Amino acid sequence: MSSEGLSASSMVDTERYPITDLGTPLGSALAQICQDKFAKSGLCILPDFIRPDAVGELSREANSVLGQAFFCDSTHNAYLKDADSDLPPDDVMQRQESTFVGSVAYDLLADNGALKRLYHWDPLKDFIAAILNKDPLFRFADPLGACSINVFVDGGQHGWHFDESEFTITLMLQQPDEGGLFEYVPQIRGLKNEKEIVQSVLDGNRQGVMQLPFTPGTLLVFAGNQTIHRVTKMSGIVPRLVPVLCYAERPDLVNSEEVRELFWGRRTTDG
Repeated sequence: MSSEGLSASSMVDTERYPITDLGTPLGSALAQICQDKFAKSGLCILPDFIRPDAVGELSREANSVLGQAFFCDSTHNAYLKDADSDLPPDDVMQRQESTFVGSVAYDLLADNGALKRLYHWDPLKDFIAAILNKDPLFRFADPLGACSINVFVDGGQHGWHFDESEFTITLMLQQPDEGGLFEYVPQIRGLKNEKEIVQSVLDGNRQGVMQLPFTPGTLLVFAGNQTIHRVTKMSGIVPRLVPVLCYAERPDLVNSEEVRELFWGRRTTDG
């Protein structure tokens, strides 16, 4: 089936995940299970959410725009905040992590493409809202960051960090040759020993570190501001591709111009 004929409802395995029928006992039960998982662990992992043929179509579409990705090569602390010069050198706020990742902005995706069709499908938005227990939920209004594709090429990585946003929805699309593993220590933000845990993680202590296998077609709903996480350095010629689908509790919410500049190298769709 061509991209023009690939409907959103045919991309999702709605037999396994009846997200178009949330009002039925079966759909309601799915939403409740997912909501409970997310509330308990900060993650809801949905393997094989996207059908294999749709994974192939989405992957081909993503690979066709790789040349338009903007790459960010930088260092940051785990909190993505400016370091405080008043703190001692060994404080976790002073520790720097390396990140090298690209992103294809929303306005560079084909308007008639499979990814935008999936993103604009209301049943998916409503299912995410049910998992997050946020009603209503809106698609992100940002012209560059509404729905984008994270691109990791040879040497790509994302250092340990907490997200600034409350939740993140990602789709595992294309697995790299080696590395590119998603690792995390769940729900430590706000704990009395938070800084000690972060320090231990940054020092390379593996205690409490969990690893999520990269399985194409998996949808991940993730509370990234509560969980420290990273993507390990990858290698090889096959890029790691992960679309990021953004939603908000307000219909007009956008990124700051500074964030757009950082991740896409421009502040508007005009450059």
